[in-house]
Amino acid sequence: MGMVSRFALAAILASCMAAGCALAQTTVAIDGQEIYTRDCLACHMADGRGVPGMTPALRGSAWVAGGPDALAGFVLTGGFGPEILMARFDYLSDQELAALLTFIRAEFAGIDAPVSVSQVEQVRSQIQ
Repeated sequence: MGMVSRFALAAILASCMAAGCALAQTTVAIDGQEIYTRDCLACHMADGRGVPGMTPALRGSAWVAGGPDALAGFVLTGGFGPEILMARFDYLSDQELAALLTFIRAEFAGIDAPVSVSQVEQVRSQIQ
């Protein structure tokens, strides 16, 4: 960077700081695949096909291919009914759950529409 560029950058930063401007904070994206690997892979397997007779498949599942609200409720509660033996994932933050569901729907149902944090927040508030 040339001498003029450094002075120009310093002047811009100084004027922004003097005017009370806040520099944008860096946000770290939450990786839904990482959460899947950590929390879901042992039962549902890397390919999402589950373990026959033991753990249901995510690939081809009506829950995964259906609406994100129902899927969020299912994952938050550990399923609907006593015959479902899935753990509750209500310990995940809304951001983590949105990232996880977005990954699962894209990976195992080919749905590219992201699940929003506000959708997860709304479902969580309805089941509490």
